[in-house]
Amino acid sequence: MPRLDMTPYRPYRPMGSSCATRPIRDKQVVWVKPEPRTSPDGRFVVRPLERADIAAAAELWRQAYPEVYGSEHEFILFPEEYPAHFILADTWAQEARSKQWCMLVVQEAATGRLAAGSIMTKFDKNLQIEYTLAGTHPDYRRQGLMGLLGKVMHWLARHSGAEYLTTFLETWHTITQAETMKLGHGWKIAGIFPGNFTRWRGDNQEYRACEIYLYQFINDGDAYATKPEEWQLHPEIRRLWQCLESINARLLKTES
Repeated sequence: MPRLDMTPYRPYRPMGSSCATRPIRDKQVVWVKPEPRTSPDGRFVVRPLERADIAAAAELWRQAYPEVYGSEHEFILFPEEYPAHFILADTWAQEARSKQWCMLVVQEAATGRLAAGSIMTKFDKNLQIEYTLAGTHPDYRRQGLMGLLGKVMHWLARHSGAEYLTTFLETWHTITQAETMKLGHGWKIAGIFPGNFTRWRGDNQEYRACEIYLYQFINDGDAYATKPEEWQLHPEIRRLWQCLESINARLLKTES
């Protein structure tokens, strides 16, 4: 990273007294290649995207998550965009540091069809991974494939050097909302973002969708996060925080 002499400058407000601090350094999230994982019934295998999967993967996302057409994430629908965006199992060692996006796929063992997939995005300087998208082909829904994917995603995140995870839930997808409120999986609700992403409505129409954002710390990342007693919050915003914390406390109880 470029070095800058910051001694002549001062923060607007000194912060970091409620948490640990550390020297600024070169930071990078590095994708660690997961081993293929087979479902308990032997029907499906989770593994990283391979070059030979690209056309089938683009078709999978057109079936599973067509709403991203015309949005910031529409590159997943176009196979020609994949080599520039995604780390591939074929060239993993060369791309583990440089590629920002990682896709896992679920393959049906008997047919070789791609049944589901997930996409993770890394932000090196923030030591962050976003669980960006996950989707299941309509022919394979309600078969527990998201749970299988989630286990491999979490393993990958924990071994990558990341310390902060984020994700979002679509307000039109009630299943993921219900699963999160029921199981928790370590996630906490951060807020609701109306109009955050454009989404395809059908034909050639779009709208601005509302997403529910969640976060969690891993690998001791919370040790370096300022605590509420240090925050300068407007009374109404503090009430909002307290409401979120009340809901998140119940999420943690359901997980335990």
